[in-house]
Amino acid sequence: MINFNKPLHVGKSLKHRKLHTIRRIKAGKICRNILLITDPSNPENLFDVIEEKVLLFPYYRERDLLVYGIAGNRGEANEILLKLAEEKYADS
Repeated sequence: MINFNKPLHVGKSLKHRKLHTIRRIKAGKICRNILLITDPSNPENLFDVIEEKVLLFPYYRERDLLVYGIAGNRGEANEILLKLAEEKYADS
């Protein structure tokens, strides 16, 4: 099951189609060139960056995912990761 964190960080290229993209991801439809920033599969990491299309694999269908951000390309994903890391370390 996929859950989206509030507030969800969204890349600049996806701002105008944020809700459409979220609906398609929840419905299990393929979205091109979408990267998801999720909670880590390895506890030693802070976040995972995965392509949306890998959610079709059984491993990800069975796993509960918390999505912190969505990005349209790797550069946007890196910007979102930087913001999330700053927020995480500011809290501690």
